[in-house]
Amino acid sequence: MSQRSLFMVLGLLVALIGLTALRIGLPELFGVDEVSADYMIFHQVGELANLGRIAEAYDAPAFMGYQASRTDSAVFMTWTYPPHFNLPLQGFALFGVGWGYLLFTGSSFALFVWSMMRLSQDATTWVLPLVLPALVINLLTGQNGFLTAGLMALFARLSLTEQRGKAGFVLGLLTYKPHLGLGLGLAALLRGGWRMVAMATLTLLVLLLLATFLYGSGIWSAFRNSVSTSGTILEAGEYKLARMITPFALFSSVGLAPSLAILFHGGFALLGLLTLAWAALKGWQLRHVIVLAILSGTTLSPYAYDYDLCVLAPALALAYQAIKTELTVTLRAVLAASLLLATGYGLTTALFAGALGDAGFGLPALAGLGLILTIGLTFDAIRRFEANA
Repeated sequence: MSQRSLFMVLGLLVALIGLTALRIGLPELFGVDEVSADYMIFHQVGELANLGRIAEAYDAPAFMGYQASRTDSAVFMTWTYPPHFNLPLQGFALFGVGWGYLLFTGSSFALFVWSMMRLSQDATTWVLPLVLPALVINLLTGQNGFLTAGLMALFARLSLTEQRGKAGFVLGLLTYKPHLGLGLGLAALLRGGWRMVAMATLTLLVLLLLATFLYGSGIWSAFRNSVSTSGTILEAGEYKLARMITPFALFSSVGLAPSLAILFHGGFALLGLLTLAWAALKGWQLRHVIVLAILSGTTLSPYAYDYDLCVLAPALALAYQAIKTELTVTLRAVLAASLLLATGYGLTTALFAGALGDAGFGLPALAGLGLILTIGLTFDAIRRFEANA
């Protein structure tokens, strides 16, 4: 894709942000459910925080009641984010839900594009079309994939330019999504230096103390109980596995018992972290260590959705040179197909939920297969590159 085409696509995505803001702010005009996007849940959590009732967000029955009272909708979503993620949501909740979405998604999208272009313009031009479905589903749902991917791209840029204090600050901010950022934390411990680790730790401590001061110490037990409840719901198969991208979702959706599926998932996650540690200690290029750190995070938690795959953009941008030089044309085509399967399968099931009949329940979670293939091919490319360097 040329840079001109890239900017045209980005312009269309900006237009989609505006259209989605209208759909969220005025759902009756579009004939959609009042909870037609995940951002509306973010907004309600921010409202509860502003009302001094944030603990209700972590109590499933209480939050269900609040959601029903606010939207008169049958849709319900649990809340399992760490308490310090509630802090920025309070600010967005001061605006109407449509304006809140516009500010949240618009600012995070701008951060994502800016950070990616700073990382590598050529690699960004190459990778964004391949992860376009993840970008679209993120815009349609108002999720935080752009924020996560933008911070990861910024962390990589700062790390590679040896601005370790600033990189540590960004890493501390990423703790709002701990399962995706854990790999980067391990990489920082092994290769980042004491300044990066110290700044990340300090940033996290400040955020935790601020959340505890504002919400009370009881917020942490409420958060822990909510995570436990969410795990129970996941094992019971009450989430749409077709939208998930994890090995657990893949194995579980094809009939494997949840206990075995979680076992295989844990093995895959452990393998990713061990591979990351091995590459870091072996002295691989820092950019490739960061690639493995990002990729390991995508399979750490069994509970991860397609919008999280925006983080593949900075990972593959960092691996661009290795992919271009070490993979054959055929393998690059397989990688592209794997990427589109990983990022686009959930979007397809969401767009054609009515035609599919079960709205995504009961379908195999083939995005997990696409992600596994993507990780394998990317690792093979950087392994070859490091061997030939």
